[in-house]
Formats: sequence, C-alpha cells, structure tokens
Amino acid sequence: MTAARHVPVLLAETLDYLEPGPGKHIIDGTFGFGGHTAALLERGADVLGLDLDEVAMGACRERAAAEPRLHCRRLSFRRLDEAMAAEGWERLDGILLDLGVSSWQLDDPGKGFSYRGEGPLDLRFDQDSGRTAADLVAELPEEELADIFWKYGEERASRRLARALVRERALQPVATTGDLRRVVEGVVPGSIKSEPVLSRIFQALRIAVNDELSALTETLDKLPDLLASGGRIVVISYHSLEDRLVKRFMERERRDCLCPPEIPACVCGHKRTLQPLTRKAVQAGRDEAAGNRRARSARLRAAMRI
Repeated sequence: MTAARHVPVLLAETLDYLEPGPGKHIIDGTFGFGGHTAALLERGADVLGLDLDEVAMGACRERAAAEPRLHCRRLSFRRLDEAMAAEGWERLDGILLDLGVSSWQLDDPGKGFSYRGEGPLDLRFDQDSGRTAADLVAELPEEELADIFWKYGEERASRRLARALVRERALQPVATTGDLRRVVEGVVPGSIKSEPVLSRIFQALRIAVNDELSALTETLDKLPDLLASGGRIVVISYHSLEDRLVKRFMERERRDCLCPPEIPACVCGHKRTLQPLTRKAVQAGRDEAAGNRRARSARLRAAMRI
C-alpha cells in the first residue's frame, strides 16, 4: 500500500479552520499515511504526527528524515500531552483528529477491519498490545456482547447476534472476519440486509477493542489546557457516537457556567474556554463525496481557544 492511495478527507476545510503557518505547532493525532500532515507542512507549520499503527509510523519516519519540521511518535492521541513534553512543546496552535479508519487499513486483511475480506478478527490499531476482537467474541458473556453491539453499533438485533455468537463459539472458534460474517449472515440473511448490520457489528467491536470513545473523551478534556490562545481544534468524525461527544464538548466549553438551571447562582466555577467555529457539522461537498467514499459520512467540527 502506498501513501498516494490515501486521500485526506475534508482537506480544504481542515486547513481553513486550523490556519497553519510558519512557526505554528500542530499535532496530527491520527497520522495514517500523512495526507493532512503533508498539507500542514506545505503551509509552513511544525507537525507532530501520532499514530498507534507501526506501518503508519514507518511512513511518518520516512517522511521526517527529509523534513525537519515533522516529528513522529507511536502513541495514542490520548497521550498527546506526553508527546508534547517529549518534544519540548509547551502549547499547541492546532490539533487535528481524523477519527476514521484509513482506506489502507481497511484494505489490509491482516488487520481485520473489513468484513469484505478474509483475515484474523483483530481490529486493534496497535497490533502489538491489547485484546483482539476475536478475544472479546470468545471470552465475553452473551449479555456483554449484546451491550457492545447496542451501545457502540446501535444495532437492533444485538441480542440475537450475541446469542448466535455464543452458540457458534461453543462449537468452533469465531477467529476470522469470515467466521463473524457467516454468523451475522445466519441471523440476518440476504446480502443487502446483512451489509449494514455487518458494518455496525464491526464498528462496535472496533470501538470496544480500542476503547475509542474513552480515548476521545479524555483527549478533548485535556485540550483547553494544552492550546495556546487562538489555538484551533478540528475533529472529523464518522459516526454519531463520536460526533455527539465532540458536539457536547464544544457546547460545554463555550459556556461560563454548567450548573443546572434550578440553581440560582453559579457554584461550579467553570469558565468558558472555546469559541466554536462551526455552527453545525461541516460535510463533504458533492464532488468530494462522489470521489471518496470515506468522505460521505465525515462530519467536521472546529473551535478556537479563547
């Protein structure tokens, strides 16, 4: 897989909101193959690329060898404060989180991100640590599996699917993407009907395996203290669970008081930290959506530190 095949989503909008320039310190918290980072570097910014995937970090290090303004660390963005300290960066002028799975990750059957291929049921961003999706399917009680499918995939057939998986694993391991696909298709027959369910089930397992929502929440909560005055946040989400977290965070941080309305005087002491730059989520235009399938579900929100 080459970097040329990775097309950055909502690139023009990302640059407009981040306002990269010479001397600015920006973190690309989801480096991937560096499509967004390349554009930030072209505008003169210093960029710190973070990613858990070793292949992505290999691409980052290769580019950094010829670009002194690019720095690379194999870390989750939930540890961006550690990455900043290691680089000697005290404040950020910008942070980008593109939360989608890269096209090259989906195309690699060894990572197990796609139900369309045949490979190990892995779904880890960092394949050197943590439990795989196959581990969860093999070990979790039926009720916990159903909760994952409902909570992270918003799948209505969550209980039937969990029950079917527990029955199947009693007979033989559900260890590959094909194994899981066949169980789902047995519950929801027909290629047209089963594809959306497969998408939701793989999404749910991926979120659970990588603890994605907790990582996002922790990172967002850190950002106001890490951004310089005027620093920018851009987050690109691909499903409603992520977008809801980002929206609520930005709405919270634009307010001076978070006390319930029935309390007559503020006792929380919260002070406004952000000015939202997007009134509602920004979506890809018709041409980008037609040419890049990943862009169709993308939602961008941006805010500025005040």
